[in-house]
Amino acid sequence: MIKKQDAFYKEQLARLEKRSSEFYKVTTEQYQKAAEEVEAKFKRYEYHPVCADLQAKILQCYRENTHQTLSCSALANQYMHCVNHAKQSTLEKGG
Repeated sequence: MIKKQDAFYKEQLARLEKRSSEFYKVTTEQYQKAAEEVEAKFKRYEYHPVCADLQAKILQCYRENTHQTLSCSALANQYMHCVNHAKQSTLEKGG
């Protein structure tokens, strides 16, 4: 009788382990698929700062010339041209 119960429980355990393994595999596949979909969806929204070097220079100029910000107008002008050029390039490439 004990041997029958032992065999029965071993069989039940093997079934549960198999189901658990299958469930884990399906769950893992679904998770991977969802992760890939999210990555593909948001990957296109990557951005790269434009004119970062000029931005840093102009900020430094403003810090160094807090009471004479007009001293930074040449840098500000260069920065605006750079930004406008980057916008134009982006529009020409199709967005």
